[in-house]
Amino acid sequence: MRQCELRGMLWGILILAVLYSPLNAQSKKTQAQKLVDSIAQRHSEVTGLEFSATPAGQKGCVTIAATEAKDLGEKCDKDEDTAMKTGEPFVEHEPDGFDVTAPLHDATGKLIGALGIDFKPQPGQTKADVLKLTAGLLKEVEQQIPSKAFLFQPVSAE
Repeated sequence: MRQCELRGMLWGILILAVLYSPLNAQSKKTQAQKLVDSIAQRHSEVTGLEFSATPAGQKGCVTIAATEAKDLGEKCDKDEDTAMKTGEPFVEHEPDGFDVTAPLHDATGKLIGALGIDFKPQPGQTKADVLKLTAGLLKEVEQQIPSKAFLFQPVSAE
């Protein structure tokens, strides 16, 4: 009987490993990650993108979707906090381009988090140019978000 129990446990572990393996990552993809992937694919001027929000039942804002998997789960910092508190984009000019963090709203205009965008450096590019690009990206993405809860919903099999 013990050998049978052990065999059953091993099968259970194997099934869990398969269910939670990277091969099954598509089924765990959220609507937020789908939006990030879609925007990054369509906008060659963007080198990095992330959504930050506070998940339901948790305290504190974290990165919930990003072009770089290593950024997922990072706590919000001054950039996100400033953008969400002031309602204005927070812009940093860095050697590798502009880094902009803007407040993110749903389609009804409710503040739901922050959108971080890294732009490729362009000759002669100004803060005003980057803010114009940011406004366009926000308009594009916000109309696709019916609510904050939507961002956390899993993407159904397509």
